[in-house]
Amino acid sequence: MTSPYWFWNASMAMTRTIRLVIESRAECIELLSGAVSGLCGLTALPADEIARIELAVVEAVNNAVEHAYHSEPGHMVVVEFRLMPDAFSLLVRDRGDPMDPDKLTASAEAVKLDRADPETWALRGRGLSIIKSCMDSVEYEVGDGENTLTMRRRLGGSRPD
Repeated sequence: MTSPYWFWNASMAMTRTIRLVIESRAECIELLSGAVSGLCGLTALPADEIARIELAVVEAVNNAVEHAYHSEPGHMVVVEFRLMPDAFSLLVRDRGDPMDPDKLTASAEAVKLDRADPETWALRGRGLSIIKSCMDSVEYEVGDGENTLTMRRRLGGSRPD
């Protein structure tokens, strides 16, 4: 019998999956950050790329806690790590208030930082832009009372700018 964390996808390439479940509290996000870094260490990615992926996941989970759950503890956030031979996906799921899907599209126009213009120094509102800059693709779905942000990253080869 195989482990429930091993399964075959439609293309018959083996995928290893692990699910991490945390409560919607800041200290849980810190613990999750270390776990994601360790999971990414299973790949051949260099340390600087692993740090960028860790940042993307922390931003996504922070968004779920802050916006979907309004910073209320006691809710569940699920992070699923799917490792395939040539790529991996990270899915962040919550059952809180959904995000407006247009925000993901709007974040494509990243705010440029201008050291001479304090108006560009915003401390908030850059999470989706950060996530998109760290990953190869980002998608958002709402269905059956669940919100899912899916982030994908290829292993090896060059990344699109």
